[in-house]
Amino acid sequence: MNVAFAQAALELTEDKPSALNGIEFSYTIRNERTEETYSRYEVSVVAQNKSGCMLIYFKKEGDNLNSIFEGDPSAIARFECTNATGKRLTSKGANVKAKPFYVPYTVNGSTTKVEGGYLLKNGSRVSTDLIVIVPKGERPKFKVRPQDFAELTD
Repeated sequence: MNVAFAQAALELTEDKPSALNGIEFSYTIRNERTEETYSRYEVSVVAQNKSGCMLIYFKKEGDNLNSIFEGDPSAIARFECTNATGKRLTSKGANVKAKPFYVPYTVNGSTTKVEGGYLLKNGSRVSTDLIVIVPKGERPKFKVRPQDFAELTD
């Protein structure tokens, strides 16, 4: 039996946060410039944990991440600018990433720290900046696809 999982997409409005599963997603235009045939925007995309608890992602052995996350298990979400052209070596989207956490691991009396997974503490926020080019006269339009966090009770 094959099982397919679709990532839910959430449409975003400029400077108006939208929440899904306790994470608030938003984007802010920091700078804009209009040229002869296009508009160039510097944008910050943000994910903030407002769930009331710490969110933890464990990458299980054999997990295949959806290609939108570019194989990155630390990605919380993928922001895509739906009207970006990608011209002049600019972006069409970006991932925001959780911070890794480490746990002690002891072998033959020697303890070392190994990466245990990724987390987003309650109230904390992660962001990244990108530059997008859209057709002249348009403002960037974003949607976000959140990564599914693992359930701790399998």
